[in-house]
Amino acid sequence: MAKREASDLDVFFRLLGKEGAVEILARASDELTSGKDAIREIGLSQKLYYSRLSELRRLGLIEKEGVRSYRITESGKLVLDLQDRLNRAMIDSRSSLPVESRVITDYPIMVETLAAQIDSAKARIKLAPRYIDPTIAKCTFDAIDRNVSVQAIFKEGKAHMARLALDSLSLLRKDFSMPLERIWKQTRIADIPFSFTVVDGHWSGIELVGPDETFLAALEFEGKAAATTLGLLFRHYFRIGSVFPRFW
Repeated sequence: MAKREASDLDVFFRLLGKEGAVEILARASDELTSGKDAIREIGLSQKLYYSRLSELRRLGLIEKEGVRSYRITESGKLVLDLQDRLNRAMIDSRSSLPVESRVITDYPIMVETLAAQIDSAKARIKLAPRYIDPTIAKCTFDAIDRNVSVQAIFKEGKAHMARLALDSLSLLRKDFSMPLERIWKQTRIADIPFSFTVVDGHWSGIELVGPDETFLAALEFEGKAAATTLGLLFRHYFRIGSVFPRFW
């Protein structure tokens, strides 16, 4: 994957879930004239609108033209293209997964859904959590026991939470050290924008968080298109990540 494409993926997923960001970017693809009418039509507060506008300019996705006009850049067009591809992936897979199952607003149901996918994994799992849930950790170790290939990326700056979760899991599992050693060799630390998982190159899921890292919602996708997109993002962060600290 080209370095530029990886960067565009990074930017896109960081914008995902930020209210109004994609809408402003889409309007700038024609030409955005900033003012009260534009703010009202997009549906943001004035403060939030100008915050998003400033962020999009800082990321190089839009540029100023004249006094109040903005236009999308080539990088911005690539980000919109990624959004279009993800939307099409969601639409294409509706026949194999009910629409109501795509958005999960309850944390225990998200854990149950992800655990079931990990338990059914046959070949490979790519797991990128911002934290470690003990239930998911146990399912992952069980998958390793089944000789499923597991790669993981853990959120930068939260390794202490991983240690607490793994220490708790070790109390329940006698044969803890061997699978831990195996997954450690395939684990990296990186500044991932959110938690996401890809299972067998076909199922994928994203967890979105709100203020103070609280659970907001999760999205699950059934199909190769979405899994490929998230797989590219995983590959990017795994390549630039650092080795997971050893504490056992």
